[in-house]
Amino acid sequence: MTVEDQNLAAKAADGDVQAFAQLVHGYSGLVYRVAVRILNTREAQDASQEVWIRVWRNIRKFRGESAFSTWLYKITVNTCLSVLRKEQAREAREVSDELTYLPVNISIEDDPETAALAAERRGELLHALEYVRAEHRAALVLRHMEGLSYAEVAQILEVPEGTAKGWVSRGRASLLVALSRQPGEGSR
Repeated sequence: MTVEDQNLAAKAADGDVQAFAQLVHGYSGLVYRVAVRILNTREAQDASQEVWIRVWRNIRKFRGESAFSTWLYKITVNTCLSVLRKEQAREAREVSDELTYLPVNISIEDDPETAALAAERRGELLHALEYVRAEHRAALVLRHMEGLSYAEVAQILEVPEGTAKGWVSRGRASLLVALSRQPGEGSR
């Protein structure tokens, strides 16, 4: 945790709205990125807003024992899992034919065809993630898309490290099965 983040969190805990706004500005990309990967674009915006509401309500509980980003990952993942549980409790929702949008980082060397293929592949991955069990999806996103260690994944998901490794492995296997299906095959 950076000293600046620690100071901002402490100020926000004391009610400093400007300090909280700086945290939101600095970390909103992380929150939204994780939410899109666990949920989908349609639900990610609402979930991101809910994360920041929860952070504001609970900032006084942040003790600085871990990095602010670790604490924020935990709130983000828990919020997203809560949204997924609510979705699963409802009747099966319609599957959208829309491709999920992820910004494509285009470099000078990338040609339009390469950029289009990369965007299409991201869409396929995000669609396939919808077929991965919620806990496995969260572990997979944190480990392979966010680049966190297994120890960090375990801490965020509040499970033993071995369980985190198992969830990542099962998530990868489910993702591969979902990716191998042809469009229109299988059901949720």
